[in-house]
Amino acid sequence: MTQETTRIDKAAPLDPGPAAVSIRHLTKSYKIYTSSFERALAPFRKKDTAQRFVALKDLTLDFPEGEAIAILGKNGSGKSTLLKIITGVVSPTKGEVEVKGRISAMLELTSGFDAELTGIENIYLRALALGIPEEEIDKTKDEIIAFADIGDHINQPVRTYSSGMKARLGFAVSANVDPDILIVDEVLAVGDDIFKLRCTEKMAEFRRAGKTILFVSHSLHTVKAFCTRALWLKEGVMQNYGEMGPIVQEYEDYLRAEKAREREEALAELEEADVDMPLEKDDIIHVGSFRMFNAEGKKTNVFKAGEDMFYEFDYEVKRPIDELKFCYTVRNAENMAIFISDKRDARAVIDSALGTHHVRVHLRLPFMLAGEYKLSGELWGDETFERGYANKRSFFVAQDNYIGTGIVRIGCALEVDDVQVME
Repeated sequence: MTQETTRIDKAAPLDPGPAAVSIRHLTKSYKIYTSSFERALAPFRKKDTAQRFVALKDLTLDFPEGEAIAILGKNGSGKSTLLKIITGVVSPTKGEVEVKGRISAMLELTSGFDAELTGIENIYLRALALGIPEEEIDKTKDEIIAFADIGDHINQPVRTYSSGMKARLGFAVSANVDPDILIVDEVLAVGDDIFKLRCTEKMAEFRRAGKTILFVSHSLHTVKAFCTRALWLKEGVMQNYGEMGPIVQEYEDYLRAEKAREREEALAELEEADVDMPLEKDDIIHVGSFRMFNAEGKKTNVFKAGEDMFYEFDYEVKRPIDELKFCYTVRNAENMAIFISDKRDARAVIDSALGTHHVRVHLRLPFMLAGEYKLSGELWGDETFERGYANKRSFFVAQDNYIGTGIVRIGCALEVDDVQVME
C-alpha cells in the first residue's frame, strides 16, 4: 500500500543571515527503463518509453552558515541525492544550487583511492580530487597521517588495508582540508568505536569553528546531540525544516505511525494467508513506569557523591518464558563502560510468570566522582531474546568538595615517620 505524499507548510521561521547553501526550486528526476535492452534502444526511438522517478521535487530553502543541519528521512527519501547535487556529483533536472565556500564531502570514505598506491600517495590523490593545491597538502600531510592513526601501514599499498583503515584515511583527508562546508553521509556507520568518537569530536570542532555541517544519519540519538536544525524529506518532498527539537519530534511520531501501519498491513496479509504473525518484543514483554529515586524516595536523577541510587520499573510478561534475568550497564558521558553486570548470574533471575511484575533495584555508588553517567538495562529471556528497560538514561553525581578528577575515587594510606594518615 502506498500513501500520497503531501507537503507540510509549517516550518519554523529561520533567522535571517548569510546562507552557506541556497537552493531554489530544485528538482531531480531519473529515467527508469524496464531492461538494459530498452535503455540501449532509447536514443534511437522517437518516443521515450522510460518512466520518470522524481528523487527531489521543487525544493527551496537555505542552509545558514555556522549551523549543523540534520537531513532526515527514510531510505529513498532523497537525502543522498540532495547531497550529491550540492557537491556537484549529480546535476539537477531543474532549479539552482548556490554554494559559498569550499566543500568537503564524506559521502563514500573509501572512494577515489588507487589500490596500488601507498596511503601517503593516496592522500595527495584524494586531496587533489577535492581541488586542494599540492602546496596546501604538504602543510597538512602530517596532521592527516596523525589523524588516520594507521601506523606504518601509511607507507603500504591501500590494497593491503582493511575496510576500517581505508575509512580512517578517507575521513582524515576530508576532515583536514579546512572546508567551509562539511557534508557527512552515514560515516559513523563504519569503523570501530574509537574511530566513531574521533569522527564526532572532529565534527564538533568544525561546529565550534563556525563551519556549516550537513549531516545524514539514521541514529536520531546522534542527531539530537549534535545538530541545531533539521530538514525532513519524504519521497523527495520537504515535509518540514526548522529548529531541531520540533522537527525531530514530528519525525519520530511519523516513524512510529509508519511502523504501526506497516505492522497492521503485514498482519492483515498474514491473517488472509492463514499464517502466524511474527512476534515483536513488546508482544512478549512490555516494560513501563521507569523512574530513578534516592534513599528518601524522592524522584531524581541527581545523587550526591557516596549516595546510593535506586530505580524501579514494571514489566508485563505476555508470552511464556522459561527463565528471565535482568542486567544493567553504567557508562560515563563518553559512553565508556564503567560496569556491565553478568548476564549469566543466577542471582539476577526475576519472575517470568504471565502477568505484571515490579522490579526495584538498589545501586551502590560509593566511589563515583562528580559527573554525568548513563544507565542502560535489559531483560534477557534466553540467548537470543532481550528487552530493554532503560536506554542510556542520564544521571548525575554531585559533590560538595573537590576530591580529584576521573571516574571513581581510589583511596590511599600515607605513612610518614610511622604516623599513618588516611585520606
